[in-house]
Amino acid sequence: MGTSLLRLPRAESREPSLETLVSGLESAATNLDALRALLPAPLPQAPGMPTGVDALDSALASGGFPRGRLTEITGATGKLTLLRRVVDAAVERGDWVAYIDASRTLAPRQWAHLAHVPGIWMVRPPEPSRAAWCADVLLRSAAFSLVVLDSAPPVSRAIAVRFMGLARESNAALVVASPDSATKLGGAVRLRVNRRRQRLRIEIEKGGRTDRVLGSGSGSKVGNLNVVEISCVDGMARRLCAYPEVPDRRGAARGAGRRDTRRSHAAEPMVEYGILQAR
Repeated sequence: MGTSLLRLPRAESREPSLETLVSGLESAATNLDALRALLPAPLPQAPGMPTGVDALDSALASGGFPRGRLTEITGATGKLTLLRRVVDAAVERGDWVAYIDASRTLAPRQWAHLAHVPGIWMVRPPEPSRAAWCADVLLRSAAFSLVVLDSAPPVSRAIAVRFMGLARESNAALVVASPDSATKLGGAVRLRVNRRRQRLRIEIEKGGRTDRVLGSGSGSKVGNLNVVEISCVDGMARRLCAYPEVPDRRGAARGAGRRDTRRSHAAEPMVEYGILQAR
C-alpha cells in the first residue's frame, strides 16, 4: 500500500486576513440587530408614587417612590415623620395602604385621624420576626398601592428579591424602613433621613436625579448625593417606648403581702390538724 502524506497549510495561509475579520464582525452585528428587533419593546416606566413632599418628588428620578420596586429608608431619627407624610398623601389620593408596625411602637394618638378612613390597614404582628411574612401576604393580595415594612428585623437579599417580584406583579410601592445605615437589599431608591430640631434632612443615596434639586424645600447636590431639607413645623411623629412599663412596687408589695397572709392562714389549720392527730 502506498503512503499518503497530509499536507498542512502554511502559517501565512492559516492567519485570517483583515477583510475576513471585518466581514465577520459586520455579520455578527447584523445578527445582533436582528435579535434585538425580535425582542418585545420595553414597557414604559410607570410614574412613581408621590410622597407628599414636593422637593423630594422633584429630586427622585421617578417623581416619587417607584412602583413595583423597593425603597429603603434608613437613619436614626426622622423616618417615622417622613413615613407619616407619605401615608397621608396616599390616603388623600384614595390609595390603599398597608403599614406593618413590626416593633409595635406606633403611637395611636398620632394616627387616630386615619381610624375611620377606608383603605388603611395597620398591621401589628405578634412577633417582629413575623413582619416579613405579613409583607409577603399583603403583596400577594395585590390590593394595596403602598406597603410599608417598618422596624422589622434585617431582611435577607433572597427575601428582598421575592418582595420585589411580588411588588412588580401588584404594581405596588414597597418601602422598608430600618435604623441600619448600611443595607444590602438592592432597592431602586435608598434614602437616609436625619432630624435636626424642626428640620428634616433627607439624603438620596440612590435613585435621585442628576440635576439640581428645586422645590418647596431647599435642595442641593453634594457629590453623588441629592440632599433635601424640609420643615417639620406641623409636628414630629414619635414612637412609644419599646420597653415594658415599670411595675408599681407598692402594688407588688401589697400583693406579695396578701399572698403570704393567705399562705400563713392556709398553713395554720394543717399544723393544728397535725397536733390534734398527734394527741
